[in-house]
Amino acid sequence: MSDTRTARLVIVLAALASLALLLLWAPAYLTQQGFPLDDAWIHAVYGRSVARSGLLAYNPGIPATGATSPLWALLLAVPQLLAKRVGAIVVLTKLLGFGLHVLAALMIFAALAGSTASASGPLVVAALVVCHPDLVAASVSGMEVPLATLIAASVLCVARRGGVVGYALLAVAAALARPELAVLCYFLPILLFVRRDRRRLVALSVAAGVGNAIAFGGMALRNLAVSGLPLPATFYAKVGGGGMPIPSAEMVGFGQLLGHIAIADSGVLLLPLAGFAAWLVLSRRRQGDLTAAAALLGGLLFCAISFVLIRPVDPDALYHQRYVLPVIPLIVAGVPMLAIEALSRLLKPASARVARIAVLGLLAVSLLLEAPRRYERLAEDARNIDDVQVAVGRALASASPTDVVWAVDAGAVRYFGNAFVVDLMGLNNASLLGSHAQAFLDAHPPSYIEIVPTWSMLDEQSARQLEGRLFRPSTAYTVTSFPAMQRHWLVRCPPTFAGGELQVRGRLFRFSCARGQAALPQVP
Repeated sequence: MSDTRTARLVIVLAALASLALLLLWAPAYLTQQGFPLDDAWIHAVYGRSVARSGLLAYNPGIPATGATSPLWALLLAVPQLLAKRVGAIVVLTKLLGFGLHVLAALMIFAALAGSTASASGPLVVAALVVCHPDLVAASVSGMEVPLATLIAASVLCVARRGGVVGYALLAVAAALARPELAVLCYFLPILLFVRRDRRRLVALSVAAGVGNAIAFGGMALRNLAVSGLPLPATFYAKVGGGGMPIPSAEMVGFGQLLGHIAIADSGVLLLPLAGFAAWLVLSRRRQGDLTAAAALLGGLLFCAISFVLIRPVDPDALYHQRYVLPVIPLIVAGVPMLAIEALSRLLKPASARVARIAVLGLLAVSLLLEAPRRYERLAEDARNIDDVQVAVGRALASASPTDVVWAVDAGAVRYFGNAFVVDLMGLNNASLLGSHAQAFLDAHPPSYIEIVPTWSMLDEQSARQLEGRLFRPSTAYTVTSFPAMQRHWLVRCPPTFAGGELQVRGRLFRFSCARGQAALPQVP
């Protein structure tokens, strides 16, 4: 067996060990719980629609532009086709994500192989990636993160040693998996070749431009045809929101959000290593390999852009951490490799070997110590979503398809419920984003309204008159740091009600109830 095949086997065995730790610390998560974010159920809705009709649709048969990762929706159609029961679909989705996570670690190994005098360095780093508890947790979350991490790692690998055509195809996949990944397709070639190989830099940049143009152009044409807007509805609903100034967003992002992610949590370590990486990239010397330097700097630049696009108003929540998790493998790869490189320049060979073992050992121990907390938090988040959002959706399973529910958390309510769903956040109903929102709501009067404190609120008179059912978690609410959001009310809107006003994230809408009589559903 070759050294490369042996290394790959070791990485796979490390992955299985990390899965065993997940089962140890969160034994019910893989097979008995749902997902830790309601957004994962939105992805499942689009995957189910692709499997059933071939359409990227939110409500059945109606094309929508809420899928910011259409490539993930296509992949999620596979579990929907292979299984019928929801429990089996969830397990297959989690295993699919974990498989992509393992491939990302193997791609990191391929990218780093031969980049250092240490033969074991790339193997240990890839093992750190595959065992990283935040990445493992994200891989089984139902979100597009493992697909995005695989593509980020592949961009690094193919930029270093792949062909131009392959790079163009990868640029297409990057845009379809997570649109902001497109910036990596330009950052990494610049960091790798700006001082080394200008011809390859130009070739890869052109390939990235062609690939991105095909993907973004195709999506823009579809979006325009569906909604009249060139970008996904989620872009208009989310980007730049939160009321946090850009300088504050960067400070919170780098100082607090990354502080919750192992290995990326040390600003004291990242700052000097980023400086060292920048020196390597800009140096006129043509010695050494820049893969680790490009990985770290590319990852940090991606984070800086991400914090501007989606302000990290809740840095402790997976909801916000997921936006930077795709590049955590690059940061995890860059930190130890650059530390080893710096120590080898500062110390004598014998001392450098001892220091290398100490650095890699300390990083491995840090992941092992972090794993119990991360996996327990994963299970707790999933329990919260099952108790609240999934329970709301299941309560609406008996509703008529002609009933309409106005919802704020729009994932599980659509996946499990039977009613037509109006996503009040506008993520899956682009008509809610512009000046015609009220006209769209008037055309879809509600039979039910979901109320989530801090996001939506009825006027006082309506709140007193309308009957509602409370859904709340059975344990501490960890999905978000905003405690008011743990209580969801499903309000019945009877045809005899004169009408009222609903406030959604600062916007005020009028509403009149649907004519059909809708019963207040019971909790299963």
